[in-house]
Order: sequence, then structure tokens, then C-alpha cells
Amino acid sequence: MAHVRALGCLRQAEGYTTELIRGHVFGSHKIQGNAIKNAVARASVVCETGERSLTVRVVLRYWPSTMEKKRRLALAFVALAVLAILALLALSTGRPSARLPLPNPNGYDDFIKAGGAIVGDVANWPALDHDRLRESVYTNAEALRLLRLGLTRQCAIPMDSVMTNAGRRLNDLTSFKRLAQLLAAEGRLREMDNDPAGAALIYAEIIHFGNETSRGGFVINRLVGIACEAIACSPLAKLVPKLKSDEARSVIKELEKVDSARVTWDEVRRNESRFSWHQPGKAFDPIIWATTRWQRWRPMQRAAARHKRVVVHERLLMTELALRCYQSEKSRLPAALGELVPSYLSKVPEDPFSGRPLIYRLQGQNWLLYSVGLDGSDDGGKPAGPGLSAKGDLFYDSPW
Repeated sequence: MAHVRALGCLRQAEGYTTELIRGHVFGSHKIQGNAIKNAVARASVVCETGERSLTVRVVLRYWPSTMEKKRRLALAFVALAVLAILALLALSTGRPSARLPLPNPNGYDDFIKAGGAIVGDVANWPALDHDRLRESVYTNAEALRLLRLGLTRQCAIPMDSVMTNAGRRLNDLTSFKRLAQLLAAEGRLREMDNDPAGAALIYAEIIHFGNETSRGGFVINRLVGIACEAIACSPLAKLVPKLKSDEARSVIKELEKVDSARVTWDEVRRNESRFSWHQPGKAFDPIIWATTRWQRWRPMQRAAARHKRVVVHERLLMTELALRCYQSEKSRLPAALGELVPSYLSKVPEDPFSGRPLIYRLQGQNWLLYSVGLDGSDDGGKPAGPGLSAKGDLFYDSPW
């Protein structure tokens, strides 16, 4: 008899609980934490015997399904929250503003023509002897003329054309590197002709060229520009001790001109984001946008590091030249880099890896001038090796 009553109590308890669950879950899709407790309490009142066992059986029977529903609701809430964050992030990035019209004439067009005018193989310029260098420079006089014409004009990459005809523009990037190599061949020829000042100015032109080929472009454009600038940095560093004070001043002037009109990484990053919005005939998809940004994050970080590295190399070069000029003209060294301003530098160069001035320390009749490098840590002047993962400090003649 007790067993029958217990079964009846269990069914009554189940009825109360089922009714509660039906009302709260299917009605409002929400069940409060004390709902099951109330149902269990009502079931316990009905039962005269076995009330504890009935309570446990009711809770255990309905608790898993309730928890599963809560888990699903929590996952749905998280998914909605993620979508909301992505939407806000996309809106905060904003659709890129209207671009300024391209300059007319555009120096970039001159660079394209110069690249198409190159004759012969200029990639092996370091291995050429004097006669072969002279022949290469002579046969490519028209390409050099067009390149220098472009450097006298405003430059901007036609972004719309790049986005709709990427294959052709990749060929243009290859020709730009060849132009930098052609200039380097001319600089090398000047060195062989015992004209270090003329060679140094040509290497400064290569740096100028690398910067201008990046203007208004994407990450790939900037990476090619960095490669062009790197072609000039190493031979220019070797010429630093050979330049007289007035010759060094001319090079400093050219390097400062480039630095003052430097293509910034923020510009490159903004231009790169246009790819996310360039989806003809398609609505903006925040999921695809976020996934693409996540996939590009690591390569973008490495590209940003390369950009900072070439910038700091060039700032170290012009600061080193300024220190040598100061020492040559005043027969002493400055106590701080601020003493170079304004006679030798327009301002104290900033280290892009630290956001502070380059580090300068006197050491008797010599000095240490360096950047904290990619790790952002002052290692006391311990030179870093080549590559982006090398720890240590960067100097004007640090290896690439």
C-alpha cells in the first residue's frame, strides 16, 4: 500500500514539476532557480512516506533537461554578444572615407614607365666590375631619368586600379625593386670612381624612392618599399666614415626630407582595411571581416616591425652623420642629442620601438648611439643580430 501511495506521490510531484516547467520554459523560455524547489516542496506535502526519496527522484529526473536548456540559452547569449561586439568593432572601424583625387601629374606613373624601360639584368649589381656597371647605367639612362622625374612629383598609388587589377600591379612591384637595384648600381659606380659623396646621395635617393612607392598603398606595397630602402641602407652605412662634414650635411638634409614626409604605418593599415570593404555587390559581413583580421594579425605585426626597423635605421644613419659633423666642426662631442638641434638636425629623432629619443651615451672620446630594437628593451648597447627575432639593440650599421 505504501508503495502504491509513493508512486502516486511521485506522479503528483511530476505533475507539479511538469506543469511548472511547461509554464516557464515553453511560455517564457526562462525558468527561475527556485521554481524546481517550489515544485519539490509541493510534492513533498502530498507524500506521507518516502518524501525525501521522491524529492531526489523528481530533481534528478528534471534537473538535466533544465540545465541543458540553460546551457543552450547561455551559449546563444554568448553568440549574440560576440556578434554584437563584432558589429560594434566594424562600425567603429567605419567605412573608409572618400579618397583624395590622385595627383596630376602622378610620380607613380613615371615609376611605372621607368620600370618598363629597364634594359638587361640589374639584380646582380654587387658582383659587376666597373666596366659592366658603367654599361648597365648607360643603357638604362632613360629609366633613371623617368625615375628621377617621378621623385620630383607628388606620388600616390591608384588604389582602385590595384584592387581591380592586382595581377598587373604585382608585376609593377617587381619592376620597382629592379629600379632600386639600378640606382644602387649607379651608386656603386660612383664609389668605384672615388666619389663617396655622390654615391651617398644616390643611396638617399633609393630611400626616397622606396618611401614614395609605398604612398597610398597596401601592406604589400610597403613591404616592397622597405626592400628598396634596405638596398640602400647597408652601402650608405659603409660610407658614413668617408664623408666630409659638408658632404654629410647634404645627406642628412635628404634623409630628413624623407623622414618628414614618411609614409606612416597607420596610413598603410587604413589602406589595407579597404580590402575588407571592397566587396562589389555584397553586403558587409562582420564574421568574414573579423576572421580576415584575425588571420592577418600575425603577418601584419611582422610587417609593422619591418617598417619600424627600416625607419630607425635611417634615423640612426642621419643622427650618426650629425654627431660626426658636430665632432668635426667643434672638436668635441655633444652632451646630449638636443645639442644637435637645429644646426645639424631639425629635431631629435624618435625611436619607433620605444616612442622616446634614440639612446645616446658618451664613452670617453667616442659614443654609443642605438635603438632599443624589436624587443623594446635597452640592452645597454648589446648589438642585435640579423632578423626580426634577434634580441639586442640596433645601430646605424646593424646587419639586416
